[in-house]
Amino acid sequence: MRSFAAIVLFFLACLVLAAVLAYPAWLVVEQFAHQPIHRVMHRVAMLSAILGLVWIFRRWHLVRRHDAGFGRPRREFWQQLAIGILAGAIIILPLLVALQTIGVRVPDTRIDLTPGLVVTVICKGLFTGLAVAFIEEIFFRGYLYAAIERESGRAMALLLPSLLYAALHFLDGRLRVPADQITWSSGLAVFTSMFDAYAEPARIVDSFLALFAVGSLLAVARARTGGIGLSIGMHAAWVCSLYYFEVTTQFNPASQAHWLVGSYDHVVGWATVVWMALMGGVYVMVSRSAQPATAHAETAT
Repeated sequence: MRSFAAIVLFFLACLVLAAVLAYPAWLVVEQFAHQPIHRVMHRVAMLSAILGLVWIFRRWHLVRRHDAGFGRPRREFWQQLAIGILAGAIIILPLLVALQTIGVRVPDTRIDLTPGLVVTVICKGLFTGLAVAFIEEIFFRGYLYAAIERESGRAMALLLPSLLYAALHFLDGRLRVPADQITWSSGLAVFTSMFDAYAEPARIVDSFLALFAVGSLLAVARARTGGIGLSIGMHAAWVCSLYYFEVTTQFNPASQAHWLVGSYDHVVGWATVVWMALMGGVYVMVSRSAQPATAHAETAT
């Protein structure tokens, strides 16, 4: 628990530091490009977090490939990543099709869905998904998972990173004011607004639990396979599918089943909670039955 608490406090410290440095950083950026101060602050927070995490994980002696989730042989990693992309698409597509079938999401008539656009959206979504998945899985299901498992056991390593993964999705913070009104206090204004979603927890509980279920399934995949290849693949497929779905469809608030999706992105909600929990149970049963067979084959060899 100490390592998890340390990471949470470290992230808060990065946000406070970014709030303090937001104004001078914005002044520098403004010499080259016009950017809202909240975007500058977010980038400062990300940069400080990356640099700080490198130092923290080295201090915790998490320097092995296994700690980052790359403990499997290289060929096996790429095989698991490819399987993960396929499995992730198979897992999420029935959910997305169901939401469209019952009218919660409807085709966006403003979009001319040509074959070229379909290919472009899928390629962009997959590229974005792989970039996001590599970064997030190395941290959540890689180093953080390894640190917590070493200190508190596998159960906590499955639970705590998934909680943090869900929680961070609701930190936003935006401040749109004229450039001549931006001051030193603007960074602090962005900082306080980042937690606005938590002022009304009832509005985000469905999306929070959905993201927690997603993170838990990815963590189970990490635990079962001994690496993050499968997790990266599934994560990338989900980002790609959601991106395509958001571009080509729109939320229908008039649907009687609108409560199945949350206010976070009008996709993940109670339906995602149930579906991901079901898929997680299926994966645990399938992987558990496969393990003895694998062990028997290795023994016979």
